[in-house]
Amino acid sequence: MKVDTMETENIINSLNTRFPDTISDSQIESEKRISAYAEAGSIVEICRYLKDELQFDHLSSETAVDLIRKDEIEVVYHLSSFGQPLVLKLKARLPRNNPEIESITSVYWDANWYEREAYELFGVQYRNHPDLRNLVLPDELLGDWPLRKDYEDFPQKTAKNLV
Repeated sequence: MKVDTMETENIINSLNTRFPDTISDSQIESEKRISAYAEAGSIVEICRYLKDELQFDHLSSETAVDLIRKDEIEVVYHLSSFGQPLVLKLKARLPRNNPEIESITSVYWDANWYEREAYELFGVQYRNHPDLRNLVLPDELLGDWPLRKDYEDFPQKTAKNLV
């Protein structure tokens, strides 16, 4: 199904108009992909708007990226719509020494699992998360943040010490 370019432009225009001070670098990446940066302090409000007003009703994924050279952690959200074949990649930049952002579990229930994973693997602190505890790592590795690029064993060749 081909998506009308005007539709993707309307979504970007709507975001930029509604959040002129908190949305940046919005662009059409392809006929079905849109991307934008969001100020971390507005992430819940932006996600709620995307879900309620623009019908991005599904959080497809949420993860983090360690940008060690920029001294940042980016939280990356992939939002999609059941009604239209579009994916919106929304990113928020956080300081690497204190990567903290509001949880979006109040908007997308499945953020619970993604945020727990980013918490234990990258050290992202999610304020107001209902149950921020380790998901896959054993207790003795919690706080090591094994997917950060300065982790002693990065990149790991095996998962032997996770078993």
